[in-house]
Amino acid sequence: MSEAVVQLPGSATDPVITQCLTGLASGVAQAGAVQAEQYRVIETARSHAVATADPMGRTRRIEEEFALRSITAELALVLRVHERTMTGLIYEAKQLGTVFTKSLTALAAGTVGQRHVREILAQAISLPPELHARFEAEALLNAATQTPTAFRRTAARLRERLHPDSLTLRAAQGRTERRLWFEPAADGMAWLHLHLEAEKAIAIAERISHLADHAQAEALDTAHLADTEAALSPGTHAQLEADIAAELLLLPPTPPSSSAEGTQRSRMPGLAFSRPEVFVAVPKLTIPYATLIGQSDEPSELHGYGPIDADTARRLAAAAPTLHRILVDPVDNTPLQLDPTKYTMTKALRRWILYRDQICRFPGCSRTAERCEIDHTHPFEHDGLTEECNLAVLCKKHHRLKHNSCWRVMQLGHGVLRWTSPAGRTYDTHPAPPGSRRPPPGSPDEPPPPPVEPLPLVEPVETRMRYPDTPPF
Repeated sequence: MSEAVVQLPGSATDPVITQCLTGLASGVAQAGAVQAEQYRVIETARSHAVATADPMGRTRRIEEEFALRSITAELALVLRVHERTMTGLIYEAKQLGTVFTKSLTALAAGTVGQRHVREILAQAISLPPELHARFEAEALLNAATQTPTAFRRTAARLRERLHPDSLTLRAAQGRTERRLWFEPAADGMAWLHLHLEAEKAIAIAERISHLADHAQAEALDTAHLADTEAALSPGTHAQLEADIAAELLLLPPTPPSSSAEGTQRSRMPGLAFSRPEVFVAVPKLTIPYATLIGQSDEPSELHGYGPIDADTARRLAAAAPTLHRILVDPVDNTPLQLDPTKYTMTKALRRWILYRDQICRFPGCSRTAERCEIDHTHPFEHDGLTEECNLAVLCKKHHRLKHNSCWRVMQLGHGVLRWTSPAGRTYDTHPAPPGSRRPPPGSPDEPPPPPVEPLPLVEPVETRMRYPDTPPF
């Protein structure tokens, strides 16, 4: 989902709100300039320290390595950050100062934020140096109009499209790096991270979410039981998910038939398994149907994640408890054979809208579509039809905001929504996947084709350090 801000001409606005919004935008631009200057200073200090490394009678490589360690420690003290964090900042500054100079310029101008720039660096690290300039140019076109969360998905798809190596080979290499690590946090808390295959991670997240939903519903019927009351203490859905995950890892549930005296059992009710939903669509030249039947190895799209290799996609499809085929028009990708005169939408249309939008369509929201509601943009009771061009995914919070505030929304076609804020500003949000992210044909807002960028004039500088694999960078 991308966003574009436009001020409506002649709109009646509150001068106080207008002044606040203008001041905030100016502050964001100034913050970007400060961050860009910080990167320039860090890179100047690093390059000067390495170039003037004290000769200690050792090899030049060792002298430069210790000079880099020394300046890292000094910079970390000045910025009051951990040296590991400083290592990440030094890496970013080096890349922005030598290779991704346009990203640094955009950050200084305030057209993109630091999180956008970091995402460009993180995605480009595995691309060959000769593709860096092209990737940066295309990525910056999207970064200027998207939130960091939306841009992360866009940059990942762009990297996938440009990468010369097969996703199958890269997925096999990625699986060798799976691991679990522990990260301390404040106030007696900690983070537990799992780096593993995307389909497994999504399945785990979906399972925990469904178990939390089921546990909350079942708790209403068993609230009088002491075990349930102790296990399900009052809290949010996220807290319950954390409790269930810990329960599953530390004390796996035992079937009732195998329970015996002295045997520990999970107190969490309704522990059931779930699998990720697999979508298979067949528009020509857009979604590789041939991959499913083994005639192609073109990457597929895992809903909620992004591109996956063909072998994994076929394995997921073969193991899926249900398989939905969504027939769409080969020209504009709209679903076929739908009845727009009924309020209740068909299962096929509902699946299509969830797949098309993927997240809440309110500007800046990234709540997954499966946990949202489908809204009639033009109300059904006022002659709105139940068809793709009048439906969009909204989370409960923003669905209520639409109906109980001065926020207004209209459909521009191809799934594009235009939101108008109470202050008179407009925000355009686009659906996913990328093939649907386009303005209406002939619209004045239609972006020009991306320019062809020449190869970088500066030879990319190699670094012996890997980009930090845990935040903060």
